[in-house]
Amino acid sequence: MSGQVTDQKKYSELRDTYKSYIDPYIALYQLKADNDEELTSIYKTLKTNLIDSKKRHAQDVIRDIFNIIPYNNRYTKSYLRLAKFFVDEYQIKVVTYIPDISRYLFHKEYGTYLCESTDFKFEKIENLDIHSENTIYRAIMYNDLEKIITFTEQEDFNEIQELFNVLYPSNGQSLEFYTLLELCCYHGSVDCFKLLLTKFHSEITESVLNYHF
Repeated sequence: MSGQVTDQKKYSELRDTYKSYIDPYIALYQLKADNDEELTSIYKTLKTNLIDSKKRHAQDVIRDIFNIIPYNNRYTKSYLRLAKFFVDEYQIKVVTYIPDISRYLFHKEYGTYLCESTDFKFEKIENLDIHSENTIYRAIMYNDLEKIITFTEQEDFNEIQELFNVLYPSNGQSLEFYTLLELCCYHGSVDCFKLLLTKFHSEITESVLNYHF
């Protein structure tokens, strides 16, 4: 028991020591902002705690932002906007070791690839909002139970359909195919999850557990 107390004390001390580093990254991973006022506030926090304090370079923060997108892709446009703040402030022209898809999305939104060469492959995504209107995937992303019910009542509804989208993290398979239940877990869509599970007795796979709420 005393060991647990000691470990907790050490954790608290380390948490306090690195608070100015940890908190900005928690804010990045849990981002739910979609307007310039909120994003500007987050940008200033990142700038002050990470760059001005010499903990990270601007290129590193931009790279981190791009790498976080697959884990919170509902806010892709917000992440791109945050990256743009840093690109403009520090006149960044090149950022290395970022996914080609991120370069493409940034170019599509702001007109620059952030690399010296444009000779790379990427997936063309027309919709930066990730999922088009009036699709079951978008309904799941917003936990829109009313729309989900409408989709599931259609005669041609396929409860075992899967989504492929490169803006989702790999689920351990060779390609990023997601079942409807996995998408519910990824987006935290509890109501949609309960409906699909109850109505279709969908299988709880290992991947579903990996993305549990």
